[in-house]
Amino acid sequence: MRVTSKGQVTIPKQIRRRRGIRSGAEVEFVERGPDILVRPTAGRRKPGRSEDDFSIYLDRVTGIVDIGMTTDDFMQLLRGE
Repeated sequence: MRVTSKGQVTIPKQIRRRRGIRSGAEVEFVERGPDILVRPTAGRRKPGRSEDDFSIYLDRVTGIVDIGMTTDDFMQLLRGE
């Protein structure tokens, strides 16, 4: 991974999703010996951002689940048909 002239790097999408790092999120850099850790800033959320928290949750759990039936079959099951 390359660092730009402005000191910027791109966090890979898979890591951002797993860690709930979205656009505008804050991260911190921690030096540990020769290593540098990048992690979400813990406990410093802005009040009134619950819609962002829900969006982060949805990004983490979104996917396809195979339940062994078609969508139509599943809807019929839910309706009790």
